[in-house]
Amino acid sequence: MKDKFISELGEKKLIKILLDKRDSSLDISDMNIKDSYHDDAALIKNSSEYTVVSTDMLIEHSHFPKEMTSYQRGQKVVTVNVSDILAMNAKPTSILISMGLPPTMTLSEYEDLTDGILSKCEHYGITLIGGDINENSELILCGTSIGIADKNVKLQTNIEEGNLIGVSGNLGSPAAALDLIYLNDISNENNDRIIESLLEPTLPIDTSEVLREYPEIATSITDITDGLAVELGHLSDKNPDIGFEIYYEKLPYDKTIEEVSKRNYKNLMEYLLHFGEEFELLLTLDEEEYARHSDQLDIHIIGRTNDSGKITLIKEGKEENISVRGYEHLKDD
Repeated sequence: MKDKFISELGEKKLIKILLDKRDSSLDISDMNIKDSYHDDAALIKNSSEYTVVSTDMLIEHSHFPKEMTSYQRGQKVVTVNVSDILAMNAKPTSILISMGLPPTMTLSEYEDLTDGILSKCEHYGITLIGGDINENSELILCGTSIGIADKNVKLQTNIEEGNLIGVSGNLGSPAAALDLIYLNDISNENNDRIIESLLEPTLPIDTSEVLREYPEIATSITDITDGLAVELGHLSDKNPDIGFEIYYEKLPYDKTIEEVSKRNYKNLMEYLLHFGEEFELLLTLDEEEYARHSDQLDIHIIGRTNDSGKITLIKEGKEENISVRGYEHLKDD
């Protein structure tokens, strides 16, 4: 049967398709809350000290490589938004997603997109509680994620001298994946793994749960979306008297990307420091508390804070300043 364009159905039918799929998995006893998911605004029961809210917009030409399927695009908008909630040491609970859809999108592409959204909602234990659909010349997905936190919410202004610096996973793979796609080099298992890091990013959910259970471990948390160097720059701006010393030999990465960088005549450090899209956590950690719980955490220690007020890299015993640059919207370079 010929696939329809979504313009043949219109906004109301598209919303009904999504809500019918969403409703089939709802398990909510409070009927006011459940019914509100079909009204103009959703009800959220206040049950914590803080409600944590964040929003992120993804635009087709900037955020979705052409190799990314509709399903993966739906997954990504959820992952990107939930990542900001984890960075506050909060528990994600729900999300709203508004969509700008091109009229040439087919119904099967829309079904795949919404299946991707709902699959990640289920994976992260959150509920899609609303959103909007409109027409646009290219795909735009805008999420608003919501979480809850108690007094142990983590702000980025509480870093202390002598804290450990850690990351929750590998760096550089998404940057290498873009170059592999450019080279059309997807011919082996190692390269597939690298490309998957870009097309299907995941979040360190297990580590986040431990950090919430033992909030004294971390003094600050942020996520790595624009590159490690940029995120360190953000932390430095908010803690001007604190220095960040990074050890080159401790930076975690998939060794496959060394070969990718050579083939593209790029310095490996460009991948590791200045790209982003990892959606891993960057943390400053109380050394004693981290030692007590390190066996429960999947964290790589990559450095230590000091009183220098600088961001530096220690490589082969030599110290060099790290340039605070990475991806930035609305900037030519």
